Amino acid sequence: MTLLSFFLGPAVGAVIGGLTNKVAIKMLFWPYDEKHIGSFHIPLTPGIIPKERNRIASNIGATVSRELLNSEVLSGTLLSDEIISKIESAVDNLIISLLSNETSLQDFIDTHIDPVDSNRICNQLKADITAAIAAKVSDPSLGPQVARMAIDQVVERMSEGFFQRLGAGIIELMRNSIERKLADIINDMLQSNAPQMIDTLVANETDALLGKPIKDILKGKEDLLAQMKGMILKSYCQAIQNKLPSMLDSLNIQRIIEDRINSMDVRLIEKQLTEIMDKELKALVWFGVLLGFIMGFITNLI
Repeated sequence: MTLLSFFLGPAVGAVIGGLTNKVAIKMLFWPYDEKHIGSFHIPLTPGIIPKERNRIASNIGATVSRELLNSEVLSGTLLSDEIISKIESAVDNLIISLLSNETSLQDFIDTHIDPVDSNRICNQLKADITAAIAAKVSDPSLGPQVARMAIDQVVERMSEGFFQRLGAGIIELMRNSIERKLADIINDMLQSNAPQMIDTLVANETDALLGKPIKDILKGKEDLLAQMKGMILKSYCQAIQNKLPSMLDSLNIQRIIEDRINSMDVRLIEKQLTEIMDKELKALVWFGVLLGFIMGFITNLI
């Protein structure tokens, strides 16, 4: 056996091994569609992955939702010290920015909410506050209470001097009659004028508040902001602990992944997988080359 013929077998085996693995990898995807000759279905078409895409998508979705994106894994991540620290830092930065923010409250709201919606919400809030205060002020029991307090104040202030004490005594004797009349006057006045007065007062105070810079509104309220920070963190942790499982059930991650894979073009799936596994697939081809070379060499020895 000549030297050329000795190495010819391993070389041919190496070529065949490499080509075989190359074709096998290609046939994972190709052909993309089922092929026919007349009514005869050509075997091995479409490729393995296009043919089994629904089953593969279902298995991937089930595995990801069960092992990678389940409530236990996500809770551990979302409640980790690193995430909590980032949320804490974000809230601290927000508080710092608010304490130095010279933008008026109205402008701040308008940047986060459509001005039409913010005006509607603001007007509704004014109306609700006015109605709530007016309802309290219009309570018939308020007149007697105010009348009693007024008479008590008058009597108390008339405690010095003979004539003042005499007047206080007369008022005491006529207290019931005076209280009833004064209570009626107060109730009539409140029912007639209170709604308009309250509406004007609430509107003025609300407009004044909305016109103030945010930093002025929050000045001296650092302790309250610190408490709010604690409430935000507590609410976040409670939401993750109590609501995450039901949220994941509602999202149905398995179905989302499955539908996404099934809706993707097979060519795009092939491109992404070959890019991800480029090194491994090339190693598989070269392994075929090596195996073919070894088998060809062993054949020569036999």
